[in-house]
Amino acid sequence: MARSGAALRERRHGGAFREDAATRHLCAGVYLDPAFRRTVIRQVYNDTARMVAPSYGFDLIPVVRHAWRAWLLDTTQHLCVLAILVLNPPVAIVVVSTLCFLCLLRVMIRSALVVLPLRAKAIIDRLLHRPRWLSESDELRQNVRLLRLSGLGCAVLILTLPMVAGFAHVSLEQMTRSAAFLGLLLVVVVSGKAAIQQLSLNSMHWAEALRPPKLTLRQLAIDDQQFHPYVVYQRPSPPEPEEKPEHFTFKRIDEQQSPFVGSGQLVHRWLPPLTVQLLKSQPLGNGDGDDHGKHTPMEVLEYPKPPFKAHELVAHLKKAMAPMGDVEDPTGLRGFTVHDRLYIAEPDVEPSPEWLRKRPNQNQIDEMIDDPYDAVHHFLEIGATATGELVTTVFLRVTVKGRALSLDFAACALTRTPAEYQVLNAFAETGVSAVLRSVLRGLLNLPAEVARVWRLAEALQLLIGAMRARKNRMLKPRRGMAIAAQLSVREEKSTPWEHAQLDEVTIHDHMKLIEERLLKATEDFLESHEIDTSAFKKRATSIINMGVLNMGGKTEIKQSAVGANAQVRTDSREPDRGAEQSPTNEGGQR
Repeated sequence: MARSGAALRERRHGGAFREDAATRHLCAGVYLDPAFRRTVIRQVYNDTARMVAPSYGFDLIPVVRHAWRAWLLDTTQHLCVLAILVLNPPVAIVVVSTLCFLCLLRVMIRSALVVLPLRAKAIIDRLLHRPRWLSESDELRQNVRLLRLSGLGCAVLILTLPMVAGFAHVSLEQMTRSAAFLGLLLVVVVSGKAAIQQLSLNSMHWAEALRPPKLTLRQLAIDDQQFHPYVVYQRPSPPEPEEKPEHFTFKRIDEQQSPFVGSGQLVHRWLPPLTVQLLKSQPLGNGDGDDHGKHTPMEVLEYPKPPFKAHELVAHLKKAMAPMGDVEDPTGLRGFTVHDRLYIAEPDVEPSPEWLRKRPNQNQIDEMIDDPYDAVHHFLEIGATATGELVTTVFLRVTVKGRALSLDFAACALTRTPAEYQVLNAFAETGVSAVLRSVLRGLLNLPAEVARVWRLAEALQLLIGAMRARKNRMLKPRRGMAIAAQLSVREEKSTPWEHAQLDEVTIHDHMKLIEERLLKATEDFLESHEIDTSAFKKRATSIINMGVLNMGGKTEIKQSAVGANAQVRTDSREPDRGAEQSPTNEGGQR
């Protein structure tokens, strides 16, 4: 066991695989992306009226912690900049004018680099009597206008120094020295902040553990909710009349309406669910399975009472799926997890529900599994990750009703985080040279860094929200109470599914592995309870081999007629529409 733990640590820090890769990338993101940082603070940490979305393949606590660290670092810089600027207002005006001059000078140089080649090309075209592209003429005109405006602005700002010195009754030399001193202070503040930020990124990247040793009250609440068995989801609202599509569409899956909050894109589902009648297993007559039970009345084959309860099958599936994630097996699925998830619609949540204060025990969960008509829907949740970022999560709901077994299967996938959040994985991005480059970037963006001092206006609001976040507002009933999570930071920063073609194979591979093992384990369980599995085997084979129940796309019907005496009139003004007169699916197959 110790050897396997050492091997896991070696894989984590060897660069090949990190199980917490998504957590580290999101922690880097709150430093590198101020907008993402504000989202984490406002809509996750400070919003105690709603539950936190479930965390799949990452831990939200380090992300929130580093978001506040990055915010504190930025706020400290803004306070220092503001303090420097109010030391001597006349000198501050000169310093700000100098920074604006540098910004306009950069714009002027960029415009000149565009205008000069276009102007030369325009002269050559005029001499050779060649036609001109309208786009080139427009681009030349816009950049000439921009060049003139930026040049005029630079000329005006150059006069700021002598004008301010004259109004302040100070010599030009003394005003220049004072402005240079204030500018040097700004350089020290901005470069120091850039260096500290890069050092924080370096320490986070190489840290053994990202979790703090002690959690605050709000962090304890977030930690409880991100791994809570209950998930509150929002039912989709009907579309507005004006939002109807131009063409009739059979939209089988809408990822925006998926109840599996935080799990990513819904890529596969059995529609309708797989159902099998609970019939008694009978010996074959003549070795031919086709006439099995053909002449036996249904009331004889059926069990008067189900031979098992739904929670017994769920318990069997948990035990049967566990070997897939065996840590002793080098070929086992990485990041393998098996959990119980209880989904409840937001309108069905009682005021001040008991499960917010105390998690349900296994006996209570088993009772919910056995009740097929309960407002709470139980799903067996099975997850795996290939790289620490690609997370495949399979959901299976088991119900026994109408003397039949029903299996509702769905699979969701989380794709990779943005590439800019993974910059620390590149060569020489965490050493001394990375700190020096960070300082250089901060100095090049000095005018923008100083201009961001207005962010202090929202600091008080964030701090007040953080103080209010110490009290859990979900525990107090209120009118119009809505506690469903509206945001998952992991989903928010996932690569769009249409741009993850290279990872689709890995995700579908994990999905099929889990799917096949679930079907085989269910078949073994039914046979052990002397239930006829002939119909189940046929449907399972069609699912595995044919994939006809994969509902991950949408079918569009364009230029088609439905119903008696219906006709299609092709618009002669669109000659290419004839190729679309047959139903097509999303992959382009007819």
